[in-house]
Order: sequence, then C-alpha cells, then structure tokens
Amino acid sequence: MAFDHREGASGANPYAPLMGRTYVTTEEVGTLRVLDTQRIDVLDAWVRRLIPGTDIWPSAGETDAVAYIDAILVKAPTLRPVVLAGIDAAERAARSLHGKGFSACSPAEQTEILKTIEKTGAPEAFGVVFELTYEAYYRTPAVQDIVRERTGFDVTNTVVGKAMKPFPSDRLITIGERADRYRSVSA
Repeated sequence: MAFDHREGASGANPYAPLMGRTYVTTEEVGTLRVLDTQRIDVLDAWVRRLIPGTDIWPSAGETDAVAYIDAILVKAPTLRPVVLAGIDAAERAARSLHGKGFSACSPAEQTEILKTIEKTGAPEAFGVVFELTYEAYYRTPAVQDIVRERTGFDVTNTVVGKAMKPFPSDRLITIGERADRYRSVSA
C-alpha cells in the first residue's frame, strides 16, 4: 500500500490493518454494489486527481480503481461509512466553494478541495481512498505491463504472490530430538 506522509498529510491510517486483511480478487471487481451514481462520479474524479496519467501511463480513472474500491467496501463494511463520508465531504465542499458538483469542477478546483479534505475535511477517508487507489492502480494488468516493460520488474509477484516449494518437514526432526533448553523454576 502507498503511504503519504508529506507535510500536512494525515499520519498512519487507522484502517490499514483492516485494509491489509481484505483481499479482493480480480474476478470480484466489476459490478458496483455500494456506490450510487453520484458517488461513483465523485470518486472517479477523485482517483483521476490522485493519478492523473500521462501519454504512457493511464490515469486511475482509466483503470478499475472505482470498482476495486467498491469491492473492498463490500468485503470490509467497516470502511463504508469512512469512504462514503469522504466522498460526501468532497461533494459538499465543491458545492460550497464553487457552486457545482465535485466532478464538474476543474482539475485545479478538485485538487484544492482534495487538499482540504486531506488536511481537515475527512483525513481518514482521504487516506483510505488514497491507498486503495494506488493498490487498484498497480493491480491493473495494463499498468503492470508498463512497469514490466520499463523496469523489468514483475509487479504480479507482489500482488498475487508466487508459488513456493513445500517446506521439507524432515528438517524439523533434529530440532524435535534436542534436549529442552530451559529449566523448571518453582513459583
């Protein structure tokens, strides 16, 4: 997971342990079940600001980042109120500051709103969305292909793991035969 500890950024994410235990397969990412249409638009604009993309790299909005975050919210319902509150805070801030929805704001206006959300508006939500966006981004096969092509590094191993040889349990026999290395003490 990505962690951002720039000046003004929130500290450690209290939801990181839950997020680290919540695994979503690529087959589970697809139909959105938690987010409604308005929140999908806001979250899509949000992830596009986090990873805007270039001529080589796709933006997070061009990946399945929103669907991935939704799938995480299905499997980890504890995160739902945090993320939904963050999305709603971004939408409220956009309407309050600019008189229009977050997704209708310019990229500069969206960045301004997200900086506010990160610092004071909903820092926990910002941290969760930030980390899940980067996690979703680097799970995307197209992004993995670019990383592999440009660096030679196979990101797939860090995302889905790698098969291991079975541990030779006969190596433990000598340990089991050794004398105990402690002595009894009466309390």
